Amino acid sequence: MILSQIAEKAIGYSSSINAAFKELLTGKSYGAETQGPAAPEAKPQLTHEQKAKQDKIMQQFYPNYMVDSGIRPGSHPMYLTIDKDHPSLLHTVQYGQSWMYSIGDAAIVHRFTQNGKYYKVRLGLDKNKDEVHGFYADPGTFIAIETAENNGVGFSQISTELPDGNDGAIYVPRKDKLLQLFPAQRDIIERFSVKE
Repeated sequence: MILSQIAEKAIGYSSSINAAFKELLTGKSYGAETQGPAAPEAKPQLTHEQKAKQDKIMQQFYPNYMVDSGIRPGSHPMYLTIDKDHPSLLHTVQYGQSWMYSIGDAAIVHRFTQNGKYYKVRLGLDKNKDEVHGFYADPGTFIAIETAENNGVGFSQISTELPDGNDGAIYVPRKDKLLQLFPAQRDIIERFSVKE
């Protein structure tokens, strides 16, 4: 995996440094060869109807969001705003995510781990209410996020990082399987599962 990632971004030279500089200075060839990464294959373009359908589906998981171009190498910040009518439904992604409280009411995160554990995390700033500023979700951890509506603001904003090169895939759990594994959280699973 790592070798293929290096090969995708590497440039190789089949000459000595002396020959390469000589070619660079004179503009003449002395037999040096340069090998670079292959151009990335173009991704298939969605039709207008497919894009509209994809946007509608995405709003179930990220109701109101913004991805910033950011200044951090290797990732882009995403800011997610939720309210009582627009929670983030149960989903996971293929990479781990750090979630941080930003502004507004506290957010309640429901976490279902791959090893069969359920955790409820309150993202906020009030330590007296057992709120934490941030937490990490391992790859494959299903999460749903709702606003706590505890400050009267009417919304919660939280943030995470999207790594460069991710394909944006979101994985949705099968409700029946999740209910088998977590029968005590039936109400949460019913409220935050994708409606079919």
